[in-house]
Amino acid sequence: MQKSLLAERDRAEWNAFVSQSRFGHVLQSWEWGELKARAGWKPLRLALHKDGEIRAAAQVLIRPLPLGIAQLAYVPRGPALDYTNQTLLEETLRALTQLAADQNVMSLKLEPDVTTPSELPGLLQKSGLDPAIPVQMRSTIWVDLTASEEEMLARQKQKTRYNIRLAGKKGVVVRRAAPEEIRHWYAMYATTAERDQFTIHSRQYYEDVMAVLGPTGLATLLLAEHDGDLLAGIIVFGFGRTAQYMYGASSNEKRNLMAPYLLQWEGMRWAKSRGALTYDMWGIPDVLREDESLWGVYRHKRGYGGEIVKYIGAFDLIRSPLRHLAFERVARPLFKRVAQLAT
Repeated sequence: MQKSLLAERDRAEWNAFVSQSRFGHVLQSWEWGELKARAGWKPLRLALHKDGEIRAAAQVLIRPLPLGIAQLAYVPRGPALDYTNQTLLEETLRALTQLAADQNVMSLKLEPDVTTPSELPGLLQKSGLDPAIPVQMRSTIWVDLTASEEEMLARQKQKTRYNIRLAGKKGVVVRRAAPEEIRHWYAMYATTAERDQFTIHSRQYYEDVMAVLGPTGLATLLLAEHDGDLLAGIIVFGFGRTAQYMYGASSNEKRNLMAPYLLQWEGMRWAKSRGALTYDMWGIPDVLREDESLWGVYRHKRGYGGEIVKYIGAFDLIRSPLRHLAFERVARPLFKRVAQLAT
């Protein structure tokens, strides 16, 4: 097995492998690495080849610690490989260990695109990796896009289905927006963040999202409007087998028109038209209780008739245990911040 770091000329080969992999993800796409480079990360694309073909791929995002003491590395929703091939897994981990050494990385966090139940956590721990605090949310809802639209609607909760149809009857229109319209969406997103108490990036970040992933068709901005008023908007990603709804905004005006419901449905239709098999609603609480802060998010997302799934979580390859322990108070908040920077 040959290992190498791929260059720009290898972009198409990289994306073809990752998008077709059972465990490929948009966060492992070449374009996502370009996006993170604009935010201060250094993306490295490690590939293992056999017989001239990629067999495993890991996009490693590297960021220095303060004062240049060391670096932290993160493989978001990766690496992409056949996890049933234990020999391939072991070779990939060895290659990542060597890469971490070459880059003076103190610790490298893997967060595979693998859901429970799985034997992978045990295999990773046997290989010396430690369970760690996840960056991405561990639980989400997947909506099956392989069914017909009629079947998908039938699987939804009655209220969700009713609200989708109500929005259409009331004249709400959903359309794909031009990249420059992100500024209108962002103003509404800031309102949403203030109302629902969550943290967002600067407008430049979302402009970069559309500038980097929009032209290749990996992302689209959908806006819901009524009589010229912007009521809601979402950014949806489509890469390989799965589409992801990551960012959503809604106005405080005309909320009785239920625009977000129709908007989400059109996001699913867009993903389905691109050949996606699954629509990832991107995060729900791990503990489903009505007093949970994200209960309202879960209640809305469950209405679309999807399946609750839970990822295996994150695992750290710690090269320098003493330094890692000494800087844990730095690393922990940084990786918490990574949750915002990496998505």
